[in-house]
Amino acid sequence: MVDPASFRLSQLPRAARLVLSYTIVVLGIGYVIAMYNLYLTYNLTDGQPGLTAGDLRRAFYGNRDNTRLAAKIHGGSMEQFLPRAGDKEKILSWIQDGASEAAYQASIRAILMQNCVRCHSPKGLQHFRPLTSYEEVMTVVQIDRGEPVGLWARVAHTHIQSIGLIFLVLGLMFAFTSVGAALKVAVVSLPFAALVVDFGARFGAKYFPGLVYVMMASGAALGLAFAVMSVVPLYEMWLRRE
Repeated sequence: MVDPASFRLSQLPRAARLVLSYTIVVLGIGYVIAMYNLYLTYNLTDGQPGLTAGDLRRAFYGNRDNTRLAAKIHGGSMEQFLPRAGDKEKILSWIQDGASEAAYQASIRAILMQNCVRCHSPKGLQHFRPLTSYEEVMTVVQIDRGEPVGLWARVAHTHIQSIGLIFLVLGLMFAFTSVGAALKVAVVSLPFAALVVDFGARFGAKYFPGLVYVMMASGAALGLAFAVMSVVPLYEMWLRRE
């Protein structure tokens, strides 16, 4: 009978090591794509290229000095979709003048239909934020308070569960490497703690914008743990000599 305390990944049959290695590689590819998706989602939130703390602050805390629509079209990610001179200024003036329905029907509706509704419609990429009617537009002519709690809940429950399962797989593999016991405990514990802190900070950033730095730190910790828990098992299965 194999002693679990002395068992190592290198002792597995070649086929078993291949399965574990393929799993690590596929998870790694998925992780890189997830990071790219994160970049595409938030990198232009503050109107400037590159993913920074400013993007996260604007996304999760909002711009409390502005309405959501004005923040998006003036220095935000949607400004690029209003290329015709004067359109942005007309919308901003309409908001400042009280956002009346009469003025919306007279000029603003045509601008939004031409530039925005292709995506901001029930069948568009931004279907969760339609702008096809005055009532729908008025939901974004409000103070920008960042990500709503409902959206946080939908993202948090799926991500915490799925990412937790990923680190379950990686953690079990890492547990059977030759790394010291104390270091094993620290490494396998890190991603689970960072995951809870990350989504806790994401929730709290709606009220305390400084927590975006906690989000960034916990995200970096997750990335570090993923790298260590992937590279060490691969090394021990294929390169390490007893």
